[in-house]
This record gives sequence, structure tokens and C-alpha cells, in this order.
Amino acid sequence: MADQLPIYRLSVDDADPARLMDIGHRLFGLNDGFKLGEANDHRTLTTGKHVVEIAPASGGLWAADETQLWKPAVRADLPKEAEAVRLAEAFHRERKLLPTLEKPFRYGKPVMGGTHFALRQEGRREDRQLDVQVVHPILVNDVPLVGGGSDFTLTLGHKSAPIGFSGVWRPVRESFPAQLIPRKRADEQFREMTKNLKLESFDATLAYYAAPSFQKQEFLYPVYVYRGMAVFGDQRVPLRQIMLPATDFGPAVRFPKPQPQRPKLLKPPVQGSEKRKEQIRRSMATRAPTRPWEAGTSWIGESGGLAGSHDNAQGFVNEWASAGWHIDFNWGDANAFESDWRRNDDQWVDNADFVFYTGHASMNGWVLANPDDGFLNFSEVGSSPGTPGDLWGQSDLEWAVIAACGPLQDSILAAGGGDVLARWDGAFDGMHILMGYGGVTFDNTDEGRKLSQYAKSGNTLINSWFRTAKEIQPSTNGVPAPDGPNVYVGAMWVGKSGVDPFNDHAWDFGSVSNDPRSPTWQAAMWTLC
Repeated sequence: MADQLPIYRLSVDDADPARLMDIGHRLFGLNDGFKLGEANDHRTLTTGKHVVEIAPASGGLWAADETQLWKPAVRADLPKEAEAVRLAEAFHRERKLLPTLEKPFRYGKPVMGGTHFALRQEGRREDRQLDVQVVHPILVNDVPLVGGGSDFTLTLGHKSAPIGFSGVWRPVRESFPAQLIPRKRADEQFREMTKNLKLESFDATLAYYAAPSFQKQEFLYPVYVYRGMAVFGDQRVPLRQIMLPATDFGPAVRFPKPQPQRPKLLKPPVQGSEKRKEQIRRSMATRAPTRPWEAGTSWIGESGGLAGSHDNAQGFVNEWASAGWHIDFNWGDANAFESDWRRNDDQWVDNADFVFYTGHASMNGWVLANPDDGFLNFSEVGSSPGTPGDLWGQSDLEWAVIAACGPLQDSILAAGGGDVLARWDGAFDGMHILMGYGGVTFDNTDEGRKLSQYAKSGNTLINSWFRTAKEIQPSTNGVPAPDGPNVYVGAMWVGKSGVDPFNDHAWDFGSVSNDPRSPTWQAAMWTLC
């Protein structure tokens, strides 16, 4: 390997309203009947059916047919993979949606994926694919881009109609060389960052980091992407992937100041009550500076070698605090007790309406801290809804997000993923939705903030989570099944006749279903990041 690597100075693609209208026409055939506006720092074009958005920070695109994308009710006639690739390439040639890349940049082999739905009812499981996605990854010579800005995705729905398109390319202005950091030195930094873990194995590959479309990025720079496996008790857990600078130009990795030790007998500032909230929570007319809703977060950061977790979790609680919600807890590293999620959940996790976790996870659960054994296993939350019946949702919790490397793996995504509907159904004692991933993901600082911002804009929680993940995570992770090689974001929910949380919004920002107690069916949906 050369002792220097190029750094690329970037510019911003066109974010003019004329480009919005041009993309709307080329993608969906829109000529009139649309409205132009702004939302979530994006410039928007909307009809009653379609949305096209440009991020001024980058010129990145997001477009969707909102009547078709991520809709479990859809029963689509979809093309096979080879036909989908042929159709996508013909579509791009005709409509000129993909930017033209100049050497050393090029498109790699298309990555295939889609949106999948699973439903279990009366002991039978039905699996359906809702769309097909053709992803065009970008490479620098043979070095892949990673991050939310690393590819373009075209989504094909019923009869191969385009129902989604997203991606970002920041045009390159110039390049200059930077001194390569030897892999041995980077390995030493990784070992130091993960010194508190029982590492079983790790490796690293070279990549260039391309930021999500909602972020400004002045330079495209090389990184080492570290993948690893650690042991927590009797569990082998894949680590969130960690990026370290590969040249002396790259930004340094810094950990925030550790939290003070948590008093073990501390209780939340607000003791929520489902009955107390029920009197007002269904009314959108009730407005006050302080709302009755509560949020909290548990996270594993420095103790797990994750420099992004602190800010990731902080972004979540900051957004809900600004909406007037009570923040019940924000516990990190040694303060993120496993007992908050189990034997003391009535005071902590199940005292809140919305809880966010970020750290390390597998299909079997996620890493927390003592007291207890430090890993919350699916076997500890019960064998079925209501069994034992005193965990998540029995008191208050509606929604939980696990921003880590699981726990929603399933055989529908990759061999060995098992059946998520059977594995995690015991978590639902009134909880509405469990959101997470179906594979290994990258450490970052943005999921909690972006999820909350999209939810506060009136999007459903599942749509907010799916879009957040697609904008932040790449489509592949270089990991074998069941945790890769594709990266899927997912959601699992339960319901019964007349009660379906799929379209839940955050409190104050749209409709919310009744609590799905004694559910008669379980469902899950995933889409490729």
C-alpha cells in the first residue's frame, strides 16, 4: 500500500427548486399539481401521493411514493433480481438519475435488497416481499465508500413501477495527498478503545467516509473500518463498526467526559402513570409548556469503544425535552443498569413512553451494565406476550429503539437469523413497537436526533426510524450471515382486532393506537439501508 492517500475536497450539488421539479418529472412524471415547501431542513415537492426532497447541506435526494413505500398491505407483483437490475440500469440511462462519476470514482456491482414483511397469526407465519431495491454503491478505484452518503438506491414496486429513490453525491473540486497511518498503529488505537471488552476477534478494511445527506461535508477522507466480535458472559456479540482515521488528515476520535457515578437508589424525577396520562393523551387539543409524556435513554459508549453513543443518545433526549417531554433518565456506560430494563423496569424503562438504546447488540439481546449479568437476553423478557406479564408496556412504555447490531435478525434476511416473531414476542406486555436493526451497523452520533426530528414533523414512528437508518447507515457491512452482508433496519409490533400500532405517531404529533394487550398476532417489517 502507498504511504499516502488522496483527500478529496467536495462541493454541494444543486439544491435549487428547479432541480426538485426536474427530479419529480424524471422519476414520477410529475408536471403540475404539486406544492413546493421546506421541512426538516429539506426543500420539498409534494403531491397527495409523492414527495421529493433535496437536502441543501449536500444536494442529496429523497423521493417516495408514500402510498406504496413501506406499506404492509401492499401485495406487489415484483421483478426477479436479474430483471430488476436490468430495469434499474435502463431506467437510469433513460431518466439520467445517477450522477456521472469521473475517475477514480466509479459505481460498483449493484447490491440487491428490498422491503420484507412477516406476520404470524394463529400459529402460522406469512412472509411477503413488498418491493425490490437496486443499490448502486460508489467506489474510489477499488476502495468502497461507507456511511449514509455511500450509494444510490432505486426502489421498484408493483409491476416494476419506481416508488423510491435516494442518494447523495457531492461533486469533487480537487484532491491532495495525506500521510497514511500504518494499520499497526490503527490496530493499537482500536485495542486501546476496546480495552474494557473481551475481544474474540477483529479485522479492518480501508474505505472512504461519505456523510449522510443532511450533513455538510467538506472533505472525503479515508478511514479504517473495524469489525469485531466480543464476549459478554455466555454471549458472542458483534460490535458496532468503528471508523478510525487512515491518514493524518482524518478527524481524531474523542470520547465525551464520563458521567458521574449514579446513586443506586435514585428514582426518576417523574413517576408516570398510564391511568393519569389516559385522561388527556388522546386529545390533540391539549397543549401546555410541559407535556405528560416521558422519554429516556440507556447507552454504552466509552466502555464499549463507541465514541458516538453519548451524542447519539443526547440528541434523542434533547429533541424530546425541547418538545416539553419529561426526560426520566439518560444513563451511559456503568450507569446503564440492566436492572432498569427488567426487575426495576416499573421505575425506569416502563415508566417512560419512548426509550432509546444505543450500544452493542446481537439477535439475542443487547449489552448493558451491572447490576445483573450485563446482557439483556430475549429469554429474560418472557416466552410470549403477557408471560410473565410485568415488563414493557404493562405500566407505560409504548416504543423502544435499539440502535445497535440487532436484535431483529431473521431468516427472511439472512441464513441463521431465526424467527424474530418467536424470539421477541415476550417483550410485548402492552408495548406497541420494538425498533432496531437486522444486522451489524456503524457507530454514529445522529440516529436519536434524526429519528426524533422526523417523528416531531408528524411522520409515523416506523417511517421516521426507517428513513433515519437509510440516511445514516450504508447498505452493506462486510459481515457474514446472520449479521450481514446487507444492513437492514426493522420494526416489530403486535396487535389484535381493532388495535394495530403500525401507524403510531409520537404523542402530540399524530394518532396513537390503544395498547395491544393480549395480542393475537405479531408482525415485523424490514427495509435495506
